[in-house]
Amino acid sequence: MFEDRRYAAKADEDGGGRDGCDGIATYDTIRLMTDFESKIYEAVSDNSFLFLKESLGRLLERDAEFKLIDNQLLTLTCAELQIALELAVRSVVIRRLGIAGVLKDNQKKLGEEEIIEHYKRKTLKVEDFEKLKNYLKKNNETSLLKQEFLEIERFQQYRNKIVHFACEFSEEELSSLRNDILYYVVHVILVLLSEETTGETPTEYLQRKLGDDFYKKLKKYRPYIRAMEHYADRMTSPVWTCIGCSQRTYSPEFDYCYICGYETLTGYKRVDCASCGTKNSVIYDHLDIHNEGNHHTINGMCLNCDEKTEVFECPECGVAHDVLLDYIGGDYCCEEHCVNKD
Repeated sequence: MFEDRRYAAKADEDGGGRDGCDGIATYDTIRLMTDFESKIYEAVSDNSFLFLKESLGRLLERDAEFKLIDNQLLTLTCAELQIALELAVRSVVIRRLGIAGVLKDNQKKLGEEEIIEHYKRKTLKVEDFEKLKNYLKKNNETSLLKQEFLEIERFQQYRNKIVHFACEFSEEELSSLRNDILYYVVHVILVLLSEETTGETPTEYLQRKLGDDFYKKLKKYRPYIRAMEHYADRMTSPVWTCIGCSQRTYSPEFDYCYICGYETLTGYKRVDCASCGTKNSVIYDHLDIHNEGNHHTINGMCLNCDEKTEVFECPECGVAHDVLLDYIGGDYCCEEHCVNKD
């Protein structure tokens, strides 16, 4: 999930994560839920995705028609994303505290059987969103960082201007708001919704929740790509170009692309780049390099600087190198001679 790889998150640029943290989530182990709590948790989480998908779908459709985002579309998008956020926050609280955690004070101490009866009678009273959000923030009960809680505040200010006061925005402002919305979706809502550890990668999780066809459209959407590039940059260092989707979202540390889910296939290896000096960044096909006519040389590409090159792999000792090193100088194997052979 998103937060599974978050243990390596870099601290915020100003040196702080959430209050009391250095940019790394410290919440306790997730508790086991009862069958009833699991049912409610799944329903709340699914409803959050329902509103999220609806709001993103409008943006994708509008862009596909080459139409500019307008105030009406932005109003609907912000309203739906606020609902998606509130449901996502409630799902996290249920995961941490159980169903009682999202109820009003006069129902918090009820036993599960009593809560189920209220549920059947549709008389459960849900705690206000602000209280639940502040609980998560104060008690470090989520993997959101300090900066992301600030993003929630900033989004709600935008929402108030757009939804409650019907403020007018220029085309430039609307385009900027669209990018801000996608940043908010990736860095806040999706992180909250992926708090549950399922053993899936982020890509697998989103494909399952949003559907394959929808996710294929989303991962080609430029504002989403930019948001994911920023997210990957915060989660891991360095970030390289992915050979699966050509976006700057591949983590060599985790061998994983945050957009397409690419992981290095068996048969591919990496060597140091002679052009930029990055260690282990030039990828090449190890299985085909010794095919007849290749002279133990094959095309390679640096995932850091994107420079295309060739890689030679010695048939005697198996050591490979970027062939540009032959011109820079040094003692390297070649087709006629192995420097490591006695």
